[in-house]
Parts: sequence; structure tokens; C-alpha cells
Amino acid sequence: MNTIDELRLFLDFSVPLCGADIAYKLKQWGHSREQAKNWLRGEAERAGGSLGENGDVLQFSDGRPRSGRAQNRVVRTASELARGVAAAALLAQLEGKRGVEAFGGFYGAPARPADATRGACPARKPAA
Repeated sequence: MNTIDELRLFLDFSVPLCGADIAYKLKQWGHSREQAKNWLRGEAERAGGSLGENGDVLQFSDGRPRSGRAQNRVVRTASELARGVAAAALLAQLEGKRGVEAFGGFYGAPARPADATRGACPARKPAA
């Protein structure tokens, strides 16, 4: 499996989990709609900054096991990316859109109400 396919697989698994965690926290915090939008926007922007600064560790991995600082950098960048995509998907939903496209996949609400599941966490649908 190449690096991009591994990243997509990781995002397919982690974005819905992050989205559920973020949605739960926002509900617990009792933010207004505008406060939630601002917080989600900040999360997505932080993820973009992290990807811009450290994205090379995800893109140019040679498959060797990492440890210490190198491993922490990969884990932190991947985690921030997943949270950022989840935040962007939730923000899009708050703005009346279905979700977002990232790395060839769609993360957000299903197109048809019959496909909807309980909860507001973003799920990936393969891009056509």
C-alpha cells in the first residue's frame, strides 16, 4: 500500500471518531452556533498549519519504523490532520453543506435521509 492509500485509510477510520468526539465536546460546552463555528474554524486552520509545517513526514515516509521525536511528529501531524478534517466537515454541516472533500474522499453527512445515522460525526464516502 502506498503512502496516500495509507493516509486515506487512516482518515477513513479516524475522521468519524474525531468528529464524534468534537460534536460531543461542543454539545457539552454549550457553545452557541457562532461560537461553535469559530472554534471549528480555528481547529481546521490549526490542522492546515500543522500539515503545511509537517506534511512531509506523512507524504515522504519510507515505511521504516520510527521512534522518539520522529514518531511523535508523525503521530501528532496525523492526529491534527484528522481533527482538522473532522472540524471542517462539522463546520460545513453547520453552514448548511453536506461536508468536505479531502484527499480524494468525502467526509460529512450522507446525501439521502435514508442513509443517515444517528449522531453528527462526519463519515467518508468514496469520491466518484
